[in-house]
Amino acid sequence: MHVAVVRNTDQPAEPAVEDMERPIEELESEICALSGQIAAATARYLLLLADFDQRRGWAGWQLHSCSHWLSWKAGVSLHTAREHVRVARALVSLPLIAEAFAHGRVSYSKVRAITRVADQKNEQTLLRLALEAPAAHIDRLCRGLLAARRPTKNNDLDEERYGGRWRWDEDDGSLVINARLRPEDGARFLAALTRAEYERTRTDPELDVDAAAPAPRNIVPALTAIAQMVCAGLESPVASPAAEVIVHVDPATTHAHLDDGPGLDAESLAEVLCDATMRTVNHGALGKTISWSTTARTPSRLQLRALLMRDRCCVVPGCGRVRFLNAHHVHYHSRGGETDLENVVMMCSEHHRALHDGYFTITARGDQQFAFRHSDGREVLYAPAASGDSEEFDDRYKLIESDAIVPDWQGEGLDLSFATDVLIRNWERAA
Repeated sequence: MHVAVVRNTDQPAEPAVEDMERPIEELESEICALSGQIAAATARYLLLLADFDQRRGWAGWQLHSCSHWLSWKAGVSLHTAREHVRVARALVSLPLIAEAFAHGRVSYSKVRAITRVADQKNEQTLLRLALEAPAAHIDRLCRGLLAARRPTKNNDLDEERYGGRWRWDEDDGSLVINARLRPEDGARFLAALTRAEYERTRTDPELDVDAAAPAPRNIVPALTAIAQMVCAGLESPVASPAAEVIVHVDPATTHAHLDDGPGLDAESLAEVLCDATMRTVNHGALGKTISWSTTARTPSRLQLRALLMRDRCCVVPGCGRVRFLNAHHVHYHSRGGETDLENVVMMCSEHHRALHDGYFTITARGDQQFAFRHSDGREVLYAPAASGDSEEFDDRYKLIESDAIVPDWQGEGLDLSFATDVLIRNWERAA
């Protein structure tokens, strides 16, 4: 990789000659015009993103959500990608705001703020305020509206309604869970799922988690992560097989099944053997137990340290997760693969399972380099190239007025308490 050396000088960069000769009013007008064009282009980008997300164009083994696809393909941070997807989804049901946004009359910052509180009933009021007030006022106002909303509690709930059951499905061996929780317990449960999802999808161990992300819609991965954390953090009682994940294996027939549970196919067994929180019990003739495994990982502590230093995160292109990682043997250990850095990679639990389910393959290239391919043989690139054309951008949005994005603000201050109270009372009266 070529690295350019930039020499530091104490002299500030000189502005272009043509910009120095232009009147300051002309520069101001062009800046505002470009801001309106950027807003209009962003609106089109978000509406396209909403359509792409709704049609699940991103879906596949490789990516976890539309946000991950956007972060990988468009080169934005995961936090920014989540906000883009959230705003894009909101704009679908807010046509007035979307239209003003598309004409460059409101900025993305204003749209991002008002989509947190806007619905079809208050959309017109919030849009009028966005057209008249600066972005700082809109941001404060929307935060005030969010803070002013208080949930109500129903005290007439029947205690007998709450509880849960589990069972193994006899058809496919899956675990089925049905539960109903009290509101406060449900909120605590969702908070735990949200925290587990934060950790499960974390891509930077040094940064705080994204507090803006909501509880996951699909709770199974986060629930599995909670189970992994409890099994890894608490020692199992010696005489309590139900508190461990135990797999029974018959070497003669290679048949495997969970303790007091359904059977496992070959790939599921291979995935189990990569996991550090499970025990395997080998059975000989007449079902006698001939060996009982420990729960230690196959790689040594020194190897795991070297592996973490090398990979840092899940090595699947576009993932980058740093929590719930498994040391996976590219050539399966159960089939003779060596336990060394030439044959072991770090993978998140989700991609580890996708690999064993056949969605993609890994090939060792040598020198601790690995190739990832789709099931049809196409190679997965680590960093897809992005490109754009500024001239095409200018031509598409030349119809945007030069002052379209400038608000009709007369310099008055924002009385946050008064403004939120008036808005909420008016909306309640209208309802």
